[in-house]
Amino acid sequence: MVELKSLVEEHELSSEMKGLLGERCRLSEPLARRSSLRIGGPASWWIEPHTQDELINAVKLAARYDKPVYMVGLGSNTLFPDEGIDGVVVRLQGEFASWKVLESLPDGQELVNVGAGCVNAHLVRGLLKQGYVGAEFLMLIPGCFGGAVVMNAGTRDAELGAILEHVTMLDTRTCEVLRLHRDELDVAYRHTNLPEGALVMSAEIRVHKGDVDAARTRAQDDKERRNRTQPYKLASVGSTFANPEGDYAGRLIEAVGLKGNVCGGAQVSELHANFFINQDNATARDFLTLMARARVRVKEQFATELRPEVQFVGFDGWSELARLEALERQSSNVSEDM
Repeated sequence: MVELKSLVEEHELSSEMKGLLGERCRLSEPLARRSSLRIGGPASWWIEPHTQDELINAVKLAARYDKPVYMVGLGSNTLFPDEGIDGVVVRLQGEFASWKVLESLPDGQELVNVGAGCVNAHLVRGLLKQGYVGAEFLMLIPGCFGGAVVMNAGTRDAELGAILEHVTMLDTRTCEVLRLHRDELDVAYRHTNLPEGALVMSAEIRVHKGDVDAARTRAQDDKERRNRTQPYKLASVGSTFANPEGDYAGRLIEAVGLKGNVCGGAQVSELHANFFINQDNATARDFLTLMARARVRVKEQFATELRPEVQFVGFDGWSELARLEALERQSSNVSEDM
């Protein structure tokens, strides 16, 4: 009877979500095609809200049926579980994929509101077209603006936190809209401390009028450098680990002999050791095993803990990573004893 009740409730949720969003609600959506890593089972509900009201109503629906809600963009730094997600996975579109200039600031800069669903590269091109500079580094950040906010994304030269002003979020527990200043979010290297259960809807950044041609040249130079040094055309999450202070994750992983290392269908890139690629139908376990191997060996040899940049969505990736690390340490000890 419990199983029958669950099936009835899932059917009801599907019907109501379809009523709210129509074809922008898809059932059993394969997540592998929603991730740059090409890994992941089906999402029970995949939805694409276009307005704030649609998002709030969808979150309320999910809460009524006790289903978790997960926000994703283009899946450019996301690892989904092999078994999929029994929950509602949200990709913001419509008004969330746009940006607009709000006001001129006293220091000569312009305040721009950017939707969380706006693709970073599209945002930069649009800003440059209207004569605004200062956000070109986002051209190298794959994915959407909301993910860049969550990760305080950046390059070796700049990061989002430097131009971030306010972030507008939806508290999925109360459906309250929050607007917080960057100083309230403990913005740090590759991290923004968002309230628990908060989904980023938009944020404000500061840009200014400037030399667009020079900005385009810098962006193009950075893109060409990336193309030479990173396997960006292959299935990956980009940088797997954040760089430790004063060092580079890629250098450390290469130094412990893991460049080119393979687990199942996953491989540490032979071009850049901080890029782990899906070379042959890799599973999430394959990818996590390589991560665990790198963390264990770097910790043992350099006493440095590599912090993942990849986001685990729909499962407790940290617990699985800890379990696999224990197996790696055990395997290493057995090899030494032999």
